[in-house]
Amino acid sequence: MDSTMWLYIALAIIVAGLIVAGIGVGLLVAGMKEPMKEIKGSMNNLKERMDKLKLETTALQHHTEELKEDMQQKSEKVSVLVNAAKGAKNSVTDLNSVVRSTTTDIASRVDHDRGNTILVNQWKNRAAILINLWGKRQASKNKSSAS
Repeated sequence: MDSTMWLYIALAIIVAGLIVAGIGVGLLVAGMKEPMKEIKGSMNNLKERMDKLKLETTALQHHTEELKEDMQQKSEKVSVLVNAAKGAKNSVTDLNSVVRSTTTDIASRVDHDRGNTILVNQWKNRAAILINLWGKRQASKNKSSAS
């Protein structure tokens, strides 16, 4: 056999190999179409899920901001209430101090002045009389309403 014959045989083998490779690539591409369609569908589904997730995230962020503002307002209200309670406590403490100093002053005056002692006793007796009259009046009202 001469070299041209070998050249044709080699060329035929190469052409046959290219034909087989072309058929293989054709089958590969044909076989890849269906999985690629599935991948594309999966990607579209994933995109829809991501869009829904973004929407839900935005809604949650909005809700979080509303809660934050609500908590800030309530915190301010509690702070005002606490400050008011502190002010009331201070006012009661100041009033208690004034009442204590006034009663101490009155007690010292009564103890040191005989005229004031007599006047205090008179007022005490009158107050006791008024309390007794009030009690009798209430008792007579109760009796008349029960009859």
